[in-house]
Amino acid sequence: MMAQDNHAPASRTARQARIRELVRCGRVASQSDLASILAAEGLTVSQGTLSRDLVEIGAVRGRDLNGKLRYTIREGSHPSDVTTGSPAWEHLARLTKELCTGVRNNESLVVLKTPPGAAQYFGSAIDLAGSQAILGTIAGDDTIVIICASGIRTTDMAEAFRSMAESGTPAPILAAEATSS
Repeated sequence: MMAQDNHAPASRTARQARIRELVRCGRVASQSDLASILAAEGLTVSQGTLSRDLVEIGAVRGRDLNGKLRYTIREGSHPSDVTTGSPAWEHLARLTKELCTGVRNNESLVVLKTPPGAAQYFGSAIDLAGSQAILGTIAGDDTIVIICASGIRTTDMAEAFRSMAESGTPAPILAAEATSS
């Protein structure tokens, strides 16, 4: 039996992020192509799961500029691509409930834990949500560091992510405006 690659996406969200990446690179002509690519990366996925994943990420099959069939994703198809503000914050809150397995903070930083392989996708969603309360994120494999904007306390940000992890609803701090210092 072949050992599973440690870099294979472990969660549905991480798997869909990898599929989006493959589709955006123009590498996916069919579901069987996608299944083969993922299998080569150590991830075996059923055809039904791939079909649902492609629908959920907004992938459509059509002809590329050379007339070859390829899956594509129109820009703006993913909730975090569409806009910032309330719709993106709702998306972020749902992702937090699904992906956030732990929250810690000190005086300077907030640290979020995720399942292996999900941190970069989740960190990107945090950045794309466009909250002025967050300067940015640094993401590894299963850990995200949130850098709060001036005037935003890490204790408040940590509590907001704990709340979103439990409820799946946006925290009011996402609408907070940073203060200049």
